[in-house]
Amino acid sequence: MKFSIIIPTFNEESEIFSTLTALTNLEYQNKEIIVVDDSTDNTSKIIEKHFDESVILINPKQRKGRCEARNIGISRATGDILIILNADVLLPKDFISRIKVHYDQGFDSVTVMADVKYLNKCYARYFDALSSKKEKTGQYRERKTTHKGIYWSEGFSVRRNMALKTNLFPTGYSIPIEAGEDVEFVNLLRNNQCKGMIDETLRVEHIAPDTLTEFWRIRKGRGAGTPQIRLFINNWSFQKVFFVLLVKCILRYVFILLFMPLVVYNYRLTKYSSQRHMTEVLKFCFCNVIELTAFTVGEIGSFIKIFRKEKL
Repeated sequence: MKFSIIIPTFNEESEIFSTLTALTNLEYQNKEIIVVDDSTDNTSKIIEKHFDESVILINPKQRKGRCEARNIGISRATGDILIILNADVLLPKDFISRIKVHYDQGFDSVTVMADVKYLNKCYARYFDALSSKKEKTGQYRERKTTHKGIYWSEGFSVRRNMALKTNLFPTGYSIPIEAGEDVEFVNLLRNNQCKGMIDETLRVEHIAPDTLTEFWRIRKGRGAGTPQIRLFINNWSFQKVFFVLLVKCILRYVFILLFMPLVVYNYRLTKYSSQRHMTEVLKFCFCNVIELTAFTVGEIGSFIKIFRKEKL
């Protein structure tokens, strides 16, 4: 059984060396590593300098976003199983051999768990607490039944022939989709009767943002994906998207300005942090405010960009 690891990259020069080193050190031999690089920084140069033909580097002529990069990687892949990876994820050495067990048993996709790396940074601890809350409150177990055992995760894998039954990741719109495309992909897999499973014992390491700039960029991108999915995939009208966005903005800032709901929410969230004290609550409140603001800026900016492209 051959495995194809597909990584779309965009300005990942600070992380790509660690990610690819972990991949080349995987114990399983029958694999290929495909990087589709849309970067404007030195990501490609780092790959060319430090890695030989064990890493297949593709530089598209035009940058069309993460969805298109993933689709290019899938079309180039020759493996039986696709591992769709982000550039900030580190796989353990036995990762492939452990998911192979599930594919040998007849499953079509495998969802794994993620641990956040570098928890000395408050932004990373905030990400980790959000993830741990979902895991420890049983949401992942619930997904086994409500989502047919298929849920997007870092280190998600799927049989190539099953992936090709879908339209892959959504592309071809007036602007590239920045977030939420993974959920649409697994929805397509469910609709094609994909037999998935969630392995709660297998964990990958996710490098979370450790600076305010990076935290803002990631959360802004997450916000930008919301109107894109609603307009392009769900076929909402511009009026409906605008109304929902307006209501969300009002609710978010009522939540922030009342202050006590903000403090209570983040006090409860610190139960899932490695540091439990009042300072951590205040740090989480700060992260939460920045996150909600970034979501809002991303959503508004994305909505305006699409409106200009399609209505003006």
